[in-house]
Amino acid sequence: MSEVIKQGCRACSEKAGVFDLLSDAEIDRVDCNRTSLLYYPGEVIFKQGAPCTHMVCVTSGLVKLYLENPVHHHLIIDLVRPTNYIYDPGVFATQHHQFTAVATEKTQACLIDLQVMIQTMRQNPRFLLGFVEQVSEQVVDLYNRFSTYTHKHVFGRVADMLLYLHPGIYPEHPVNLTLSRQDLAALSGMTKESLIRVMKKFKEDGVITLNGDRLEILNREKLESISKSG
Repeated sequence: MSEVIKQGCRACSEKAGVFDLLSDAEIDRVDCNRTSLLYYPGEVIFKQGAPCTHMVCVTSGLVKLYLENPVHHHLIIDLVRPTNYIYDPGVFATQHHQFTAVATEKTQACLIDLQVMIQTMRQNPRFLLGFVEQVSEQVVDLYNRFSTYTHKHVFGRVADMLLYLHPGIYPEHPVNLTLSRQDLAALSGMTKESLIRVMKKFKEDGVITLNGDRLEILNREKLESISKSG
């Protein structure tokens, strides 16, 4: 069960950089309309189809965002590390979440009242521009990774996924994965069986080692070459 954390926004060193564009009065208003929660691995932060009532900013841990599919396996569309907020287009379109967000590690996140955020954007153009710039970067990255699903074979997909995980998601090396094999498959747009087969081939070729949740990239140049060739 998630736990409530008490800490003020002004003293917080983990808030997203865009909030530095707010005045003291604006940051105090956000603080008064914010709840900080601690989620444990597997806990749902919000669910696809649910009403959008808050904007979520991840301040510690790791969150996976995925599209639910009642027939096929879920597709992970992004992983969110601190300090980033989770942008959902449903906030300004359908007012319902377009995907599900789940903590994959012990994760702290701030939930800010959506109407307060919208009001703040209207009153502070610099904050709005900063928000749009960050969202644009996220969308461009998402488009680039989605092109992998349609233009590359399974070896290229897995290579891209591994290069995405380190150092972008897991800066330490070797990597201690907090994602399951099924998560890695969903992140690559393939079945778990196909993922395991490709990872086994990468191990045999000396590109990676994978023991339990401990992943080490042994030959990054080879991995980048596989990514480019698709």
